[in-house]
Amino acid sequence: METYDLTLLGFSPHAYPMVLEVAAAAWGRQPAALRVQVIHNLAIDLAPLKESMPAEWPAPDAVAMADWAPSERDGALMPGVLREPAVSAVWSAFAEAKSLQLPQLSTLIHPTASVAPSATIGPGTWVQPNATIGTMSRIGACCHINRNASVGHHNTWGHFSRLNPGAHTAGFCQVGQRVTIGLGAVVRESIQIGDGAMVGAGSVVVKDVATETMVVGIPAKPLSRS
Repeated sequence: METYDLTLLGFSPHAYPMVLEVAAAAWGRQPAALRVQVIHNLAIDLAPLKESMPAEWPAPDAVAMADWAPSERDGALMPGVLREPAVSAVWSAFAEAKSLQLPQLSTLIHPTASVAPSATIGPGTWVQPNATIGTMSRIGACCHINRNASVGHHNTWGHFSRLNPGAHTAGFCQVGQRVTIGLGAVVRESIQIGDGAMVGAGSVVVKDVATETMVVGIPAKPLSRS
């Protein structure tokens, strides 16, 4: 039976090349050398992926969730989607159907990322090229720290949260679960961001952000729902 280097839970044709590159770089290999399977809970079409990727890169083997049983053949087990609400929804579906626990997931960090020795990175978290995670920060499970983004010192991040490219949080920030901080946004020191909140691209956050609230602008303010 096939043995895999990487098994992805869920599938996104846009995320797949990104996660393939991070995994290959983390292991000092070429993407073309990796054996990958995708476990899908919804029907997927791999044809567009094959057409858009470099010809030598492998399309994954696709396995329906109902036909998959976790085993040592899976290699590194990681989320195959990177955005909310998809990440938490996919994880919930797999955890319920297959009795998975978060510690069964791996963590993959690009070698150009700078992670402080005192920082902790949760299972299922992807850390992209040139990202920085500061001293004593704690990143939750299934998070995504994107390219050229930085997490300041003494941050605490909940599960399923995302820091988009070029965004930065200063020291002592507390970020809840399922939070998205947009492209190029900046969060001031000691800010608290509630569960499910969103920070718009380019925003500057100088006050705490309430749960399930979207803030935008300089300084960032709650987006009007009128």
